[in-house]
Amino acid sequence: MNISIKNVVTVFSLCFLISCTDNLNFDEINLNVDPVITAPLVYFELDQNDFFDTASASEIPMISDTSDFRVFKSSAIRNDIIQAVFDFEIENRFDRSFEVNIVFYDGNDNITRTIPSFNIAAQDLNYVVSDSIEIAAFPVFLTSRKVKVEVKLNPSSSQIDPNIYQIIKFKSTGTFYLSI
Repeated sequence: MNISIKNVVTVFSLCFLISCTDNLNFDEINLNVDPVITAPLVYFELDQNDFFDTASASEIPMISDTSDFRVFKSSAIRNDIIQAVFDFEIENRFDRSFEVNIVFYDGNDNITRTIPSFNIAAQDLNYVVSDSIEIAAFPVFLTSRKVKVEVKLNPSSSQIDPNIYQIIKFKSTGTFYLSI
């Protein structure tokens, strides 16, 4: 086989020179460059001891916590956000049901958004729910600075046994859609 480099270069050059080309029209490109930001919101694990007061040997019916919500501190995000979607995953290993309430507040403790309550059945190991906020419909949400989560132990005929390990896990994320 006598193939010289000159012949190979000639064939590739010929292919390159006679190949088809088209003019590119960049106006026809549909390119979406709007950013999407996903960040953790709230995460916690509560076990049977969190819902039981050993001093009085009684249940604690509700646990709540308030955290800073700093997403809207940046004016760039406040000015460009069009939608916020909150995803919640709850794993309930208790033999009791729970109600979870989530409320957002501004810096003066005024309510800016209440997410509808979740009722998590006993032993529901994969409770998943989302809540979406269109900012144009709820612009007051942009003033949110705090988020409060309440976990209520629903009434039952039996009391929690502090010696039997049970846990509820709560994970949440926020996905923020921007338009620039």
